[in-house]
Amino acid sequence: MQSQIYPYFAFKNAKSAIEYYQEVFGATEVYRLSPKPEQAKEFDIPEGVNLDDLTMHAGFTILGMKVECADAFTGNSEPSGQVSLLLDINSEDPESAKAADDFYEKLEKSDDVEITMPFEEQFWGGKMGGFTDKYGINWMLHTSPWSKSVDHS
Repeated sequence: MQSQIYPYFAFKNAKSAIEYYQEVFGATEVYRLSPKPEQAKEFDIPEGVNLDDLTMHAGFTILGMKVECADAFTGNSEPSGQVSLLLDINSEDPESAKAADDFYEKLEKSDDVEITMPFEEQFWGGKMGGFTDKYGINWMLHTSPWSKSVDHS
């Protein structure tokens, strides 16, 4: 079966959230679509609202992994503590391992991220750390030698 799964966030203001992820997480490959007037009508967006400030659909990558998002048109933008996003990196690839280390170092220096678990060597032979972003979303960063674990293809 060919399939993929992506995290899809609903923000009060996805446009500013994307700016946050670009600045703090180094997000790349950013795109953002605003609603057209006919879509605004469908979502009961009041006339006169600047549609360019709204986000119908957007996306970006963090360490090469895709994240999708939009404004919370349904009103619910609260994160669930039940879900954490795992960024899994192959430590056997020097460039990827360095990118993970650099990423964590950048997060450590940010006042807009709460480190919940230091990114350190673990008993299974990989490194793992955890953090919560300013939107209350829980993330984990993990590096390990993929050749010694489950198939990642």
